[in-house]
Amino acid sequence: MFRKITLALASSMLIFSCRKDDVVKPHIPTGPVTQKEINNWMLDSMRYFYLWNNTLPAVADTQPSATEFLTRIKNTADRFSVIYRQDDPSSFPKYMLYSFGIAYSIISYATAPGGAIGVINLVVPGSAPVSQGLERGQYFTAINGTTITMANAATLSGEMLNASSATLTMATVNGTTVTKGENIALTAQSVREQPVYKQSIQKVNNKTVAYLFYNAFDDNYNQNLINAFQQFKTAGATELILDLRYNPGGSVAGAALLNALIAPGINEGSTFAKYSGNNNMGQRTVTYKATLAVPESGGAISFSSLSPDRLSLERVFILSGPQTASAAELTINTLKPYMQVVQIGLNTLGKDKAAVIISDMRSPKRIPYTLLPITYNLANAKGEGGYTNGITPDYRIDELSQLPLLPIGDISDPLIAKAISLISGGGRQQSYSETIVQRHFDSQAAMADGNILKIPAGLR
Repeated sequence: MFRKITLALASSMLIFSCRKDDVVKPHIPTGPVTQKEINNWMLDSMRYFYLWNNTLPAVADTQPSATEFLTRIKNTADRFSVIYRQDDPSSFPKYMLYSFGIAYSIISYATAPGGAIGVINLVVPGSAPVSQGLERGQYFTAINGTTITMANAATLSGEMLNASSATLTMATVNGTTVTKGENIALTAQSVREQPVYKQSIQKVNNKTVAYLFYNAFDDNYNQNLINAFQQFKTAGATELILDLRYNPGGSVAGAALLNALIAPGINEGSTFAKYSGNNNMGQRTVTYKATLAVPESGGAISFSSLSPDRLSLERVFILSGPQTASAAELTINTLKPYMQVVQIGLNTLGKDKAAVIISDMRSPKRIPYTLLPITYNLANAKGEGGYTNGITPDYRIDELSQLPLLPIGDISDPLIAKAISLISGGGRQQSYSETIVQRHFDSQAAMADGNILKIPAGLR
């Protein structure tokens, strides 16, 4: 996630300042920057951009730190606004997947030593943990020698995330018997993730079914996504299973790109999304052309260049979970006006809002912080949004209720199997447990919680 935050901070098209000098040039203080100056800058910025600006205090409290001040003035409905200090990487959020190359859930397990057990959900392909033998579906019962319990799951994970190394005590499960295994030492490092983990084609009752596991909307890898659809198109895919169960979001342009490759009946002038803000920010309807023109990295994407690779399907099967957030949720919602979306899994996280990035653009710069206040509500072409509690699936299935977890893309995976059964026509006869397993900690859900959808300058 350090990589993603760095990109966001470095991309000039995403950086805004409060433009109060249109008429009168403001006085720029001299001397050391005070907490009062920082907090006043923050409050002034939020009065213009913040979705709930009518609930802000009249005067800034000069005592608390920037982080504490933001916490105090945020609206109670605001779960996601954040502030970072640009010259302090330690203030950026850290995520397990980008630090240690793995994602995991900690769930209750009665026969485990501490009554809870860790389940590895993902291992980044090509990362160090792969060479150490870690893979999806494995179990562990201790972190840094401390047995995992329901009570300490989040604390141990937080300590691990802030350390330069960590040790997992692996375990095997046979029936209800949990057996301690070897210790595996992990080293924290910057992990790069190519988000197209798996793509495949299979025949189901004379239908050609494409499967894609896509784990982040990262514009650096847009060509990988396009390449996958080129293969689907060449194979004559008539159905698509899109696996977004752990996708925490990312680029708005990346979401528009994915939609354009899937949906029928759209062109570059079709509405991609609608934004609504406060009285200053107003309302905005953005097209596919406009959205594809402003990726977070790389050049503009031409809608016409995608034509040879577009599937133009009548429906899509999307696999989701509580880790599915932000741009991934935007994809689900903005596809619905144009095609049938069959959602399988669990409710998504519920990020139906977006932010702009505000930095001090004066010269000389005074404020060393970057502020991301929630600025817009998001909706699709029909004006439908309001999924603060997550987008509800059509078929509710928790993969953790059917352990062990199978490899990514395995046709016996309960979510994939449900999609295939619906495609083959046997979905209504096939039953799955609707048991929802409580997560005492989920590293990918924590990552999704901190990943904010950012609106580029060209779209606001």
